[in-house]
Amino acid sequence: MIELRRSPRITVTWRAGVKLPDGRLLLAKVVNLSADGVLLHVPENLLPQRTYPMMVEIPGIYQEADIHKVSCKCTVRHAILSGEIYHVGVQLSEMSELHAQLVSAWISKTAHLT
Repeated sequence: MIELRRSPRITVTWRAGVKLPDGRLLLAKVVNLSADGVLLHVPENLLPQRTYPMMVEIPGIYQEADIHKVSCKCTVRHAILSGEIYHVGVQLSEMSELHAQLVSAWISKTAHLT
């Protein structure tokens, strides 16, 4: 299959948590990422154009057992219900430069493997 997106996606399986306005933590699974953002699987809908605080557990680039807890914000671009799971595309922002470099390293590492 040919990838026609501006920013090709890579498949990952990372854990995340999204803090909702009522203070609850919504557990999420990151299923793919690109330079533009990530796709989350969540059990509740997130509102388009709303920005939420988020934490993502990203494995180390060389030692995947080294988990980096990355604090950032996510802005919802789209949300689609599929079965009982919402597929939510978000754009990431407000993460440290070091963590942004870690995300870029994962994209580069995986792009070289395909």
